[in-house]
Amino acid sequence: MRAKVKKSIVKARPRLLLCRGMWWRARRVLGLRETVPGKEKLSVVLLSYKGMKNLRHIVNSLLLCEFVHEILLSNNNPEVRMEDFIHVRDPRLRIINQREHCFPSSRYELARQLNARYFMSIDDDMFLSPGQVRKLFMALIGNPSFPHGAGGENFVVENGKVISRSHVRGEEREVDVILWAYAFTREHLTRYFNILDRLRIDKDDVKISEDVAISFSGNGRPRCENLGRMLRCPSSKDVNIAVYKQADFYQHRSRLYLKCLGAAAGSR
Repeated sequence: MRAKVKKSIVKARPRLLLCRGMWWRARRVLGLRETVPGKEKLSVVLLSYKGMKNLRHIVNSLLLCEFVHEILLSNNNPEVRMEDFIHVRDPRLRIINQREHCFPSSRYELARQLNARYFMSIDDDMFLSPGQVRKLFMALIGNPSFPHGAGGENFVVENGKVISRSHVRGEEREVDVILWAYAFTREHLTRYFNILDRLRIDKDDVKISEDVAISFSGNGRPRCENLGRMLRCPSSKDVNIAVYKQADFYQHRSRLYLKCLGAAAGSR
């Protein structure tokens, strides 16, 4: 089992991304796009702060999915213009250059502005293929009772304290919190804000642990999906870029998890 977990996420080296980029362009020229049965459409909200170059690959992958109705990309770094990094022109893509730095939790504020039933959010250091996007979306369509994620996190709580945490990837199973990329519905979005109101938490106080709160928005625990081997940018471990390397990250995350757990007692 340990070997399987270690191989489920691969560091995306420049040559690997170049090869994948060439394959994506070939697929676009040949008209090879991912589809889903029926007429269900997906709205994707992306955020960028220090991973500007990564968004080109993420957007290119999403544009190969016919079921992706719109992509809202929020550039949360006022010092750069996202148009300098993404040159593709597609009516489904809309870029917002924010005037000030925003927390990752702003993705739900942006999603709430869209007229959509299904949503997906992907971290800016995670490179999902069009097929992986499709699989995650299909999981949500198949069971919209709770959010679905590309990865998961489980917490062990004793005497009201989080004593340990563990990550889950490369498996299909229930988890406590979903990670990295997650698909959710309009109903989950509404419940997310209801949770914050019930806990009297301001949206900005969620900071970079917004995945914790959305994980409590379903009828039951969220689910981690097995998307196969996933590519992740090496910068995901850079102390100057990765948000989880920030001071007090895990303490804040644990406190938020315990608050959500307490609010959901008896209903989850």
